[in-house]
Amino acid sequence: TGVLLTTCGEVNNCPLTKAKKLKHFQTLSTMARELLDSAQWFSSSSEALKDEVAKLMRPVEADDGHCFIEEGHPINEFIIIEEGFLTRTKNLKSSDGNLFIEEVGPGTVTGFLHVAGYEDEKSFATLAADGKAKVWAVQGKEFQAMLASNPQHALEVIRILSKRMRGGVNTFRGALNRNLASLQEKRLNKSLSKSITSGHEFEKEKLKVLCYDTTSWVQENFEPQVKAFNESQGEFEIQMDFTQDRLGVKTAKYASGYQAVCLFVNDTADAEVMWVLSMCGVKMIAMRCAGFDRIDTKAAQTFGISVTRVPAYSPYAVAEHAVALLMTLNRKTHMASTRVKMADFTLDSGLLGVDIYGKTVGVMGTGKIGQILCNIIAGFGVKLLAHDVYESDDVKALGGTYVSQ
Repeated sequence: TGVLLTTCGEVNNCPLTKAKKLKHFQTLSTMARELLDSAQWFSSSSEALKDEVAKLMRPVEADDGHCFIEEGHPINEFIIIEEGFLTRTKNLKSSDGNLFIEEVGPGTVTGFLHVAGYEDEKSFATLAADGKAKVWAVQGKEFQAMLASNPQHALEVIRILSKRMRGGVNTFRGALNRNLASLQEKRLNKSLSKSITSGHEFEKEKLKVLCYDTTSWVQENFEPQVKAFNESQGEFEIQMDFTQDRLGVKTAKYASGYQAVCLFVNDTADAEVMWVLSMCGVKMIAMRCAGFDRIDTKAAQTFGISVTRVPAYSPYAVAEHAVALLMTLNRKTHMASTRVKMADFTLDSGLLGVDIYGKTVGVMGTGKIGQILCNIIAGFGVKLLAHDVYESDDVKALGGTYVSQ
């Protein structure tokens, strides 16, 4: 619950005398005026604007959990925090829980952009008290009426908004490293792809993708495939840029201006990263691997970001590589290769292996890769044991025995 502390002049049948009412009102106005001197948006504004805003401020003392702004509801006031902290959370669509976004404390002004720039805009997240808090609320309609009655104040608010936006843009630019700068320069220098149809030019629709954690072989393989795809299309093409950086909290901002990001096994897309990606305009995460354990799918759903992956990620290559490693360890070919490079052709027991034929081989997990591995290893003439929650008939047909139980 929250307790609204209104000025006495707003309370009917107040027992205070007019003089006491005026004094009480002046006390509240003085407190509000002092808070504005250190408030986020108003600390550098004119004295006249602060005086007018102070007249509109109403103190509110809130208990823990009091909801000031509810997600999806219109924002009709902005709030200045004097004491305590407020948390901003977003409802998880797939469960009853909430996703923590950020915590704001004394001196913070929240909701001002909505009230100053848009009318009845719906809230992106829920704002609630984290413990006891004291804030000051300003009704949007009253604030807008004050600006309408004084053009000088309206112009000053425009200057404040412009300054804040410029500061945000400069901070964003300064945070980008040289690698991103080269990507942006490359992207800006590219001319618009145009085609000629019946003598008329039209700009192709583009899907801009930023590929994180890129090695040289990834780029060398992706670029010709993307080029071939674009050539096969008519009015649509993919524009893919590459960065060696892995996705994380510090690098998520690199995706600004891209509709999709392409990730690999070491990229992290937790709730905080999802929030930044959504602010950058990203609508899709394309995993170029099978696993997605580092992706917060609930957060992705909450922020409206779709996630795709490659469920059958080259199962034959993985199974064959596993067999190659098995034979390397058994026949010590890695050790023999090192000796040959050093012109050491000594034969000793350190290079001896054993026959795989007749041995017992255990396979942990018999999904796509595991089944292919079982098929390969059965050719060695082994006794095959397998472990998986879901038993495969194909593995059993190879003579495999499940020991899952």
